[in-house]
Amino acid sequence: MTDYEQIFLSSGQEKQKLTIALKRFIETEDPDWKARYQSYLRTRFRPAMTELIHGGDLARIRNLCAFAPLTAPALEQFIQEASICGRTEILAFLLRLKKDSFGFHDRDFSL
Repeated sequence: MTDYEQIFLSSGQEKQKLTIALKRFIETEDPDWKARYQSYLRTRFRPAMTELIHGGDLARIRNLCAFAPLTAPALEQFIQEASICGRTEILAFLLRLKKDSFGFHDRDFSL
C-alpha cells in the first residue's frame, strides 16, 4: 500500500480524497485500488469533473466519462463550465459526447 492509499483511507477531508482518487485512478496498476478509486469517483462525479475541467485534464475526463454515469443535465452543466473556463478542447469533447449520447433535440439546425 502506497502513501496515497494510506492517506485516501484515513483522510476525512473529501477534497484530499478527491485529489488522490483523480490522480491515482489512471496511474495505479492494482485492479483492487483502481476499482476502489472508480467507485469513489462515481459517487463524486460532479466535483471530479469540475476539478478536471478547471485543471484542463482532458485525458482524465475521457477516462472518467468512460466508466461513470452521465446525465444530460450534468453534461449541459459541464459544457457551460468548460465554455466559461475557456477549455476549448474539453468543450469540443463534451459536445461530441452530447451528440453521441443524447443528441441535440433542443436545437433546430435546418436551413
